[in-house]
Amino acid sequence: MMEHEDISNANLAGHLLVAAPYLEGGGFHHSVIFLSRVEEEFVIGYILNHPANMTVGDVAPSTDIPASLYSVPIFKGGPVERNQLIFAAFSRTEEKLRVQFHLQEEQALEYAEDPHVMLRAYVGHSGWTLPQLRRELNDRAWYVSHGSDLCLERIIPRCGPWPCAACPHCTRS
Repeated sequence: MMEHEDISNANLAGHLLVAAPYLEGGGFHHSVIFLSRVEEEFVIGYILNHPANMTVGDVAPSTDIPASLYSVPIFKGGPVERNQLIFAAFSRTEEKLRVQFHLQEEQALEYAEDPHVMLRAYVGHSGWTLPQLRRELNDRAWYVSHGSDLCLERIIPRCGPWPCAACPHCTRS
């Protein structure tokens, strides 16, 4: 884990925020968040371990999403913009685990055909201004971890250090 004093805008992207055990508000209880985008004005991340207990097929009738994406599980990415569905791909290269968020539908279709890629959909995201996140880090609401393979291996393909009983990734034998 990194000390919060070591964090700068340049090195936040690709890291994980792990909720402190006492953090319970805003749907962040036991959350592990992948920070996907860090700008001067804001930080965006996605909760990796909160399944929505539904698939894309459950919401697809009101959209024009192709049927080949219906089996993709949906996760609760956070409390911001919960009306958006974002696709993400998780794949392993020889050197590291690769994580790609904000996939276009065409990219998601390509990844759906690749047996070496795990595809997920996220409803909403987590977001902060940089000063807001720094305050929360100073208050020790979050632990910051490098997005290392060891840490991500505990979350992907499983749902996290706090497995959820409803998720097929956590209940597989």
